[in-house]
Amino acid sequence: MNRIILLAILALTLLLASCLPESPVPGIGPAFSTELLVDTGRTYGEIAEGESSTFTLTWTADDDAEWYDIRISPNPINDSNWYTALRIDSVPAGDSTTMVAYVKVQPEVFENTCISCGLCVEACPQDAMSLIDGKAAIDLSKCTACGQCVNVCPVNAITDSRFGQAYYFAMRAMGSGNTQSEVVSATGSYRLRYMNLESECCHCADGCFILLPERGPGCPVDAIWYTPDGPDYGLIHIDYDLCIDCGQCFIQCHEHGHGSILKEVAAE
Repeated sequence: MNRIILLAILALTLLLASCLPESPVPGIGPAFSTELLVDTGRTYGEIAEGESSTFTLTWTADDDAEWYDIRISPNPINDSNWYTALRIDSVPAGDSTTMVAYVKVQPEVFENTCISCGLCVEACPQDAMSLIDGKAAIDLSKCTACGQCVNVCPVNAITDSRFGQAYYFAMRAMGSGNTQSEVVSATGSYRLRYMNLESECCHCADGCFILLPERGPGCPVDAIWYTPDGPDYGLIHIDYDLCIDCGQCFIQCHEHGHGSILKEVAAE
């Protein structure tokens, strides 16, 4: 009898399963094949180039795309690791042939992960970190995205979004029903860094506002130097092997100097 009951249950299960709809199969997405480009040189700025901490991405629109899925990773992105890369923007399709996305670099705190140790508060060179209700918080008006808080956090509670970090970008065109293009349009690696616009530099040598102690703390790692002689005497330079991307040179140059220290995107 038990065997008959089991067979009946099995038959009923198969009958019900045959009535259920099949699992949806993704459709064919837009035939997207355009190249994703990352602008190099001075970054975007509302008043002047070189002001913002942003990557500018451009591509040619696809006629069948409804939106674009843009992802970022410290490692090269392809089809096999597409879903492990971080989605940083979803851009709706527009009327323009050329599409543009601005990707801002800014650390963020995962409050649920933070253990309230305060190490990030001690490490921040701009006093932008504090503990609010026992959790790390970032004052965005002071933060320069240097990543020193990321370096010292013992539980990875702060996103690794910073100056100096090399990033890869990739994109897929998305069609009706969230179908995606077969092609992943990927880039090489790029990073944000500070630079000195020579045409605006006053060649002040040791009188540079970045180097004068009365104008602020100056570079904490002595990465700022100047041409000691010749026709370019006094021209300010940044030693990228020493630079920790803290942004102090940018702050002092813009507060007291001529604003020749700017932000740029460089290809790796």
